[in-house]
Amino acid sequence: MQIRIMHASMIPASTRLAAILLLANLFVTGWPTPQLMAADSAAATRPPWTTSRINGTPSPPAPYRVEIAFAGVRFKTPTSITEIPSASVFLITEREGCIYTFANKQEVNDRNLVADLRQSLAPELLDKPLSIYGATVHPQFATNRFLYVCYTHPADGEQSRVSRFEMTAQTPYRLVADSEQILITWPAGGHNGGCLRFGNDGHLYISTGDGWGPNPPDFKKTAQDVSNLMGSILRIDVDHPAQGKSYGIPADNPFLELPSARPEIWSYGLRNPWKFGIDRVTGNIFVADNGWETWESIHQIVRGGNCGWPIREGRAALRNDVQQGPTPIRPPIKDHPHTEANSVIGGPVYRGKTMPDLAGYFVYGDYITGTIWGLRATPEGDLEHRTLVDTDLRIVSFTEGSSGDLYVLDYDLTGQIYRLLPSDTPDTSANFPRRLSETGLFKSLSPLQPAAGVMPYDVTAGRWLDGAQAARWIAIPDRGRVRLSRDLKSQSSFPENTVLVKHLTWTATAGQPTRPLETQLLHRFNGTWNPYSYRWTADGQDALLVSSEGSTETISLASRAPATGQEDRSWHVGAENECRMCHNAGSHYVLGFVPHQLNLASATTNSDRSGQLAQLATQGVIERDAPVPAQHPLRLVDPHDASQPLEDRARSYLHANCSSCHHPGGNAIVSFYLRRDLSLDQLNAFKGTGIGTFGIDDARLLVPGDPYRSLILYRMSKLGYARMPYIGSRAVDSQGVALVAQWISSLAPGQALAGPAKPGSPEQQALEVLAPRGDANPVQRRQAIDTLLASTPGALSLITQLHGGQLAPPDRNLAIRLGSQAARGDVAGLFEEFIPESQRLARLGQKIDPATILSLTGNAPRGRLIYFSDNARCRHCHHVDDPAQSLGPTLQQINRKYPRRGEFLQQILQPSLKIEENFRARVLVTAEGRLHTGLLERESPQEIVLRTAEKKQLTIERDDIDELQISPISLMPQFLLSDLTAQQAADLLAYLQSLGAAPPPPKSKP
Repeated sequence: MQIRIMHASMIPASTRLAAILLLANLFVTGWPTPQLMAADSAAATRPPWTTSRINGTPSPPAPYRVEIAFAGVRFKTPTSITEIPSASVFLITEREGCIYTFANKQEVNDRNLVADLRQSLAPELLDKPLSIYGATVHPQFATNRFLYVCYTHPADGEQSRVSRFEMTAQTPYRLVADSEQILITWPAGGHNGGCLRFGNDGHLYISTGDGWGPNPPDFKKTAQDVSNLMGSILRIDVDHPAQGKSYGIPADNPFLELPSARPEIWSYGLRNPWKFGIDRVTGNIFVADNGWETWESIHQIVRGGNCGWPIREGRAALRNDVQQGPTPIRPPIKDHPHTEANSVIGGPVYRGKTMPDLAGYFVYGDYITGTIWGLRATPEGDLEHRTLVDTDLRIVSFTEGSSGDLYVLDYDLTGQIYRLLPSDTPDTSANFPRRLSETGLFKSLSPLQPAAGVMPYDVTAGRWLDGAQAARWIAIPDRGRVRLSRDLKSQSSFPENTVLVKHLTWTATAGQPTRPLETQLLHRFNGTWNPYSYRWTADGQDALLVSSEGSTETISLASRAPATGQEDRSWHVGAENECRMCHNAGSHYVLGFVPHQLNLASATTNSDRSGQLAQLATQGVIERDAPVPAQHPLRLVDPHDASQPLEDRARSYLHANCSSCHHPGGNAIVSFYLRRDLSLDQLNAFKGTGIGTFGIDDARLLVPGDPYRSLILYRMSKLGYARMPYIGSRAVDSQGVALVAQWISSLAPGQALAGPAKPGSPEQQALEVLAPRGDANPVQRRQAIDTLLASTPGALSLITQLHGGQLAPPDRNLAIRLGSQAARGDVAGLFEEFIPESQRLARLGQKIDPATILSLTGNAPRGRLIYFSDNARCRHCHHVDDPAQSLGPTLQQINRKYPRRGEFLQQILQPSLKIEENFRARVLVTAEGRLHTGLLERESPQEIVLRTAEKKQLTIERDDIDELQISPISLMPQFLLSDLTAQQAADLLAYLQSLGAAPPPPKSKP
């Protein structure tokens, strides 16, 4: 019997806090229980913490550090920095349209507004976005005063443009009125690039993005198409314009002789090359290209080079349906998985004199993690890669000053400029505690007792911890105090060497001994936050420091299900960079020790200032009380406190579990937001995603009134591929699923309901049959379960009943058995949570080795059962021999075209590899923003008729169509076999090939 993982407590957070404060001197034999400060000392000033041994890092210190270069100036979302050497000033662009200069003096405290480009907009465009991405000055600026700016302009449906402006001869600099000369434009949209650099040859190099957002990847197929300017590095001659043009084409540009190619292109195949650098000694060009879902890439740019996007993401194959450009693909010289980086930012090739050890290195960083690296070629031709420093910055740009200093620009953490310097931190890594008992945080581990001055705290809405419970402490050296921020726009201030502690334990049932699992630390050192984890030994006597790569081990835990003893579970301790995916600059690093989480009521006093914040202020942990008013948009509640409003509970749960990535400026692939302070309309969640609908018709991230078409609920209800959150959790939270489903159901529907949410539908009638107090017989209940398992929304409604404990035990057991055996992975994946790990199928997943399947002997009769299983996806679109009943080619047609087993399998694994013209999907966006996909049935000057995946005809008037594209992606799902075992895939393939081949089409008469 599978153990259901539940929350430790159903009591409100305020009661939880009182319980924590009353635990002092309470010991449980066996596994240690966390011991916290007693209630009678809750309001007393804390003693100083003097036992800390946590200093430095467990690894040798980084060779470099950053410090603020110009403390007197800061900017609002700056995007680029460059120096004007002849004037000894720096020039900064801000995203929203302003350009500034300031003096290159450390003591500078003012800045000069050169221009606000929004002031030049026509009145009818003032409500449209204008964004500056980059700027640079002409090499001969001292004589011509030319400034080049790349920005998006709302005219003509929004375009990216590079313009030349003239600056005044007098300082402080201004733009000369009406001096703008537009050099070059391309369509804006999502990825725009926008970096400008003059090369050693005097030509202007420009980066452009693929002109699309995150999903689908390079939808317009621009990056491999050299007939447009997008997804490229351009090279133009601004000093020798061709007749009738504002620029010339260098004679050695690579595609001058290629018909239809844009002659400006120097290199192509890029996604969003936000910043690049040019070596002023060798002329070599290096670009950091932002990746999609998996890889960040560093490319060396060469004449005519093809960097591969979107055929490849980094070195990994991505889209085989895209026609490759005219030159071979060159792999990146360095790539980073998304566990290391999430948005790489290119810098200069350093040639300054102040840091000789860095000479010749291409310096680049990551916007999300704040890490800065260096990469250079050795004399032997090898590549040398170094981590220079981990910072807390939101890195957006670099520049090398004329003095040899290397500057780093922060986007929105501080909006300031930093200087990279050699580190003077001594190597004390050998002294960093490798055991929890050596940290000085606890005076005893068995039983667990914090050291003097280490103070407990709790949070209002804690994250789901895969069934573990958490105790939290804060340890501040001596008598230091925290200055809490009062909003989400600024960081709180923590003293150096502050440690935040989260101790995870497992308790099977109330009153039973607890088992410690891991103790997580967040350590403030040298101005940055460093995450560490200690894994407890099996005997519970101590915990050992886990390596920075993390670890996964199978452990035996006491079951929470009656009379089932122990269960084996995989327990994952995250890598340091996994931790940084949530604890980063965008979320201000600290997620729990913030006012809206600390704003708990307390049972220790009856005064108006009885909350935890007041206690922490009295204890000397924080400088002052910072209560969150009752009506504040960010005020959180305990998600499991049934006395609180449903919306507040659900929104607090989503904030705690999802908003560290899903917030404006976050690192989520799909841009929607779950921060509590945003209104429902500001979540940007009432939309489809373009990827991953899992068999749900008209799926949206959030469908008011219909949880079973809401992808948020689906993703949080399953394990494996497509699970959310994808970092930090490997088990489904039953209470969380039930809560979010209840909240979505309570929202006023904005469109017609369908499936289980629609009154009177077969699925809703099936749910009524399964009601615990219903009088249906076993046969009727079995039929109801079968009805629900026939579709993904139905299965999601059934699994929601399971998580909510709303099924009678016989129905529950039957639903788990049948659901976990469903042929459709979209359905079966929902039920894996209820199956012990040892009994779960070894599914193929996304990384499928064809040789594994081809090495097995398939069984056609078993494969037939898979093919004819309820609502099997291949049968849904591919009839055996009747084209009229097929959305795609019939199976016999496929057999005739691909008679070899390996070829047939390849088409299943890579459905977009080669799509016949009559099966290429059309994607259209209506004027109202609705997205429709289907095969072209017919078209006329007045309308277009599509045949949808449901084999329905959809007619759209041409006047209602905003955009129409031929999709590069097959309608057939790419990961069709991912939820099958290798043997099931071999069986299905054997059955499909047993159907025989269709006869060839009749020859046409002469």
